[in-house]
Amino acid sequence: MEKQMFKVGVIGGGAAGMMAALSASRILSAGDVVLLEKNQMLGRKILATGNGRCNFSNRGCSWKDYGGKDLSLVRHAFEHLSPVQTVELFEELGVLAREESEGRLYPYSEQASAVADALQSALKENGVAIRLEREVTGVNKTESKFVVEWDGGFTQVESLIIATGGKAGHGFGSTGDGYGFAKSFGHTLERPLPALVRVVTESGVSDNLKGVRAKGTVSLAKEKKLVAREEGEIQFTEDGLSGICIFNLSRFLGDNPSDYSIQIDLFPGFSADKLFELLESRRRTFGSRPAKSLLEGMLHSKLILIYLELSGVDAGSSTCQVDDKKLLCLARLLKCREVAIKATKGWKEAQVTVGGVKGEEVYGDTLESKLVPGLFFAGEVLDVDGKCGGWNLQWAWSSGWTAGKHAALYSLQDGK
Repeated sequence: MEKQMFKVGVIGGGAAGMMAALSASRILSAGDVVLLEKNQMLGRKILATGNGRCNFSNRGCSWKDYGGKDLSLVRHAFEHLSPVQTVELFEELGVLAREESEGRLYPYSEQASAVADALQSALKENGVAIRLEREVTGVNKTESKFVVEWDGGFTQVESLIIATGGKAGHGFGSTGDGYGFAKSFGHTLERPLPALVRVVTESGVSDNLKGVRAKGTVSLAKEKKLVAREEGEIQFTEDGLSGICIFNLSRFLGDNPSDYSIQIDLFPGFSADKLFELLESRRRTFGSRPAKSLLEGMLHSKLILIYLELSGVDAGSSTCQVDDKKLLCLARLLKCREVAIKATKGWKEAQVTVGGVKGEEVYGDTLESKLVPGLFFAGEVLDVDGKCGGWNLQWAWSSGWTAGKHAALYSLQDGK
């Protein structure tokens, strides 16, 4: 007969849940920790991160870079397991890190499965009871224990960690179940919203540009006021914009994306005046050539035609026929083309959730609920989000480690 009583229970077998179970199992005895996962395998979402390579952390991770109303949660979690300690822990588990551009860290094998497999092996070695295909349907607390109900049975634990993820990644089983469990205990939420996602722009922005990529700076503005700025590769899609820099800006869009616009600067290394001087010089040099010669070798050919049209320049005219007024307009547009946002691509494409269980309802140093003793949270279910490049997995590792450690210590207390 399957064991039903444990000291620590973890709901959710993703990055945060596995790390929480591992952390708890290092304090408790074999067989004291149970991990409940509704999928047929652990770490499904891990396998898809970093295009299957798993960008599991970043050298530049700082708690100050995260989003959420209470960043003390991240600060304390990093004190328990910092990015440097995370790399050391994974090396201990057998995963050697390879550092790439912008501090991104990947397993040396370049296989996401290396991370998931290492964690699963460690869990088994530490005697964690792994229960797959256990979709939790309800959670309640008696005087001294939590009762976790799943289709066909129940499990009792002395302390409980909710690490169910957010609502992003439906294809991996992330459906926001943990929010319901949290609310059943009296917790409230910052409204969960999709983030790290493509944006849909006003019509005409991406016409004939699908698949075109350009490097530059993108600035998010609301009522002409700067909200955030990112630099990187901008990707034009059939109905809008994509790319890591766009994903990072999407974290700030909130309930009403249509209140915002994106300003595209394709030449961040130039001021508008310097760019005008360069175009003026090219006009003199290439005077007899077609107008597109003003930007050939500087910009993708499809973008050249778009920007000439927006500036009122006839692409069929000669370069020398472009007057100063149109040339100045072209320079200014290349430095700042403002496009209105209509929407995002929503939960179906989102990589992470903005919002979640309110940080003010959780003790920052332990991630224990302030409302229900013995209840802990880890990962994306909390109101914490990070940008692309390893930030969100680092939060999963650090918060999971913190919650697992303190859930184990709680279960060992007398008279709890």
